[in-house]
Amino acid sequence: MTTGNRPRPLSDLVPNLTKDIFGKKNLLFGKMLSQWAQIAGPEIASIAIPVELKFQRKAEKEKGGSPQAILHLAVQPAAALELSYQKSLLTERLNVFFGYPAIKDIRIIQNSEIMDKKKPVKVRTKPVTLQQQQHIDELTANIADNDLQTALKNLGKAIASRRD
Repeated sequence: MTTGNRPRPLSDLVPNLTKDIFGKKNLLFGKMLSQWAQIAGPEIASIAIPVELKFQRKAEKEKGGSPQAILHLAVQPAAALELSYQKSLLTERLNVFFGYPAIKDIRIIQNSEIMDKKKPVKVRTKPVTLQQQQHIDELTANIADNDLQTALKNLGKAIASRRD
């Protein structure tokens, strides 16, 4: 019995058909794009989108180690500062996804034109129950600074309202 004529998933055929055109680097970019929301998380995925993955030159690569790349992300200008604080976390998540330290750095491109075309990803929330609200109030009752107490209550509500 031959297995050459049996139906196979298209995903098994595409890499072999496109490797000469796209090469290994662009396949990595395509895999990353298809899994972007899972890699980056819903919050980051809603404010940023990968634009380009630039690998270093061969001369730099020959010094040793795996090839590393710089990821260019398009971000709404208002969210650029927030994302810059999360670059190291995002780099770590991406490198775990690739299975080796593929991402050397992330460059943030403030581009509202690209981001305006992107459909917003809504973060799902659930209402905070009365028990959760009472628990948050109990935990923050002994905090003397009113501003700090309010901020911690808001943080507790935000955490409690997340959907798993």
